[in-house]
Amino acid sequence: MFKSRKNHQKKDGPSHRIFNPRKIRTPRYRARRTIILGIVVVTALFIGKIILSFFNFERVSFALSGNMHYTEGQIYDVLGENLDNIVTDSEAETARYLKDNLSYIKEVHVTKNLVKRQLTIQVTERKVLAYLNLLLVDDPKTDYSPKSNKKQKKKEHFYLIDQEGYVLESIKPEHYDKLTKITDEGEHIPEIGKQVKSTTTQLGIQVLKHVRLRKPEIAKDLMCIDARDAKKILIQLRNLPIQVWIAADMVEVGFHNLSLFINQHALSTLQNQGLLPVENQKRHKDADPRQRPSLSKYTYLDARYKDILYLGGANK
Repeated sequence: MFKSRKNHQKKDGPSHRIFNPRKIRTPRYRARRTIILGIVVVTALFIGKIILSFFNFERVSFALSGNMHYTEGQIYDVLGENLDNIVTDSEAETARYLKDNLSYIKEVHVTKNLVKRQLTIQVTERKVLAYLNLLLVDDPKTDYSPKSNKKQKKKEHFYLIDQEGYVLESIKPEHYDKLTKITDEGEHIPEIGKQVKSTTTQLGIQVLKHVRLRKPEIAKDLMCIDARDAKKILIQLRNLPIQVWIAADMVEVGFHNLSLFINQHALSTLQNQGLLPVENQKRHKDADPRQRPSLSKYTYLDARYKDILYLGGANK
């Protein structure tokens, strides 16, 4: 009997695996393999392009709400500068980008729907409170206190601001004569979209907000607030030809006394011109003429103290 080859190999010694010789790859084979690989790569790129174009925000639709100052087109133009990052950025990053580039936006909430390719933007815009008249001092070392008699060269800059002092835009004041002007001085031009933290500007804002809340009849005629000297805030009204001085710690009392003075002066003026009703003329006909001051003789009304009003001028 013949012994199996397997047993024979074990008996004679270890066996060795025999490798087939490497096949010779002809140029035709290599060309075919290259073509197949190219087709696979092109197909993968095509599929990737389809996927990316599906999530492409260049054709995004907007669902915009809360906007009063900005149109959908203006917001789209701003986002257009950053469209490449909208898909990858978070909603918070997109919202921050809008706030940094649109000065009127106070708050913004962004929601992205990649499937619908829709961007939902809810904004809260800042409202104009007044305009800032900034006197830019050329020499920072110069004493530019309103009490100083030194003549200084100051350039005027005008900006719309909101109730927190955020700069909304640069303006020409003649187009906004119905707004209250808040005067301030500084060494640097404020940045659009940033808050003016100057004590003078913030005090002027607080005075204006107080008058609007407590004395709306005065607020509608309030032309200018100059709070560079907190102990003597200068107020200018359209219906009063003289300045009013009010201290920062007497704002409420000062405007109350000012309101009484304006009402009394209006009655006296009407009475002098014979324009009051008959019953009112009888009531005031015996009034002391000295209680009906002619304001052309005076340059300021001092309302800085409790229950005291003082009319003064250059010759007083």
